[in-house]
Amino acid sequence: MGLELELKFLIDAIDESEIEALLAVAAEITQQQQQQLLNAYFDTENQWFRCHDMGLRTRQNKQGFEQTIKLAGQQHGALQMRPEFNLPCQGVVPVLAAFPTTIWPANTELVQLQSQLVELFRTDFNRQSWQLATTKAQIEVVYDRGEVRSGERRQPISEVELELLDGDPLELFRLAEFLLQALPLRAGWLSKAARGYQLYRQSTTPLPVPLEQSTSAALSLLQRMQRLQQFECCYQQQLEPRLLAEMVIELEQITALLQDDGEQLLASQGRALQRQLQDQQVLVLSSRAYQLFLLKLSALLLQRESGAF
Repeated sequence: MGLELELKFLIDAIDESEIEALLAVAAEITQQQQQQLLNAYFDTENQWFRCHDMGLRTRQNKQGFEQTIKLAGQQHGALQMRPEFNLPCQGVVPVLAAFPTTIWPANTELVQLQSQLVELFRTDFNRQSWQLATTKAQIEVVYDRGEVRSGERRQPISEVELELLDGDPLELFRLAEFLLQALPLRAGWLSKAARGYQLYRQSTTPLPVPLEQSTSAALSLLQRMQRLQQFECCYQQQLEPRLLAEMVIELEQITALLQDDGEQLLASQGRALQRQLQDQQVLVLSSRAYQLFLLKLSALLLQRESGAF
């Protein structure tokens, strides 16, 4: 089992040479590769894997087929962190019995589950990857261009991902901050798989659950950040101005929590963004200041939760 620790960003189509030139300034490029990746995502008709916050995928590249299961993890800002299991397989249909028995919920009937698997959607893309060496970490940066496809429905893919291979997680955030200064990156709240499920269901991101006053006061910084980004994702899909007002409320709450925790600089940045969101509205969401705020907030949360740096 591996723990996938990566930062995922959306970006408009860009020449990969621009990314490579920036990476060469930031660190030593030790390896690079270009390949086409064909990915099929499986579940049952009643979406057993999705209900258990698990993802099941097979991937084909020039080396053959690989099957992957991702377990429940954590997501905030551009950060996605999930345990995953990767195994070779013989074809496009995954073989569940090959995975460790310990990953399955109690009373899972694997034979029955295997017989119910259906392919729901695909994510096919070209990937340009670079492996980087800094003084404290090994990092892989990839640029993916392609599409999510379910039946006749399509969505484009254009993403930059930074994955920690080894070393200090802080280096991942330092590199991301460097890239954010030069590229129009936006934190990717929905994974490729999440977008695929929405395409399959012909659905959009659900709104955060309304809060009672007593519940609202008890929410953590992580929960507030997740609500902020969920409202943002809903706005991007629905374009309803009231969702921006909800984001202002979440930013206000995040700022208050940062202030109480002694994070004065981040709190000040949050207050500034709150005012800008009220005045400039949607323009703030693509601003460098907002993206850097999300990145720094994610780094703070990871630091607190893992003590990794």
